[in-house]
Amino acid sequence: MRIKKRKGWMLSVLLFGLLFLLAACGGEEADSEASSTEQEKEETPNVVVTGDTINSHTVEHAVCVVNSRFEQGWRMLFRASVTDENTGEIIEDADVKAVLETGEEFEMELGPHGPEETLLYTVPWEIPEDFTTGTLDYEIIATVDGEEYTFEPFDVEPSKLTIIESGEGQDSDE
Repeated sequence: MRIKKRKGWMLSVLLFGLLFLLAACGGEEADSEASSTEQEKEETPNVVVTGDTINSHTVEHAVCVVNSRFEQGWRMLFRASVTDENTGEIIEDADVKAVLETGEEFEMELGPHGPEETLLYTVPWEIPEDFTTGTLDYEIIATVDGEEYTFEPFDVEPSKLTIIESGEGQDSDE
């Protein structure tokens, strides 16, 4: 009788050990999956697109002044930065374009700007003399590894690109 009790006890210990081993192996697999997902997340860029518009209507190499109001006939510049937020690095191989609500698209090019030679994507736009006045929505679209990322200015009047009549922005002598 004593032998039967030992077999039952040993079988219980063996089953418990087997269950413990299976649970431990399953946990390692879950940990492995979690760490590989975390690693993939770090390798996949978290793309941030920022942008603005600057005034450069009088001189080709004018000092950049951030502006949202431009006269008909002025030359302005769209600027953008495309950054991998995980690393803080500029993404230099993005396809970047400024897209106006009119459907016009302007391909932006990467280059150094300002005394610090900050890398920015830029494209100039000569506003036609007869362009409609008022606010003009635009967005900057960056394509990185086949995915599109978009920047749009704040939806408040001072931030919106606004085209004004030629001469309206100048001081009057009256």
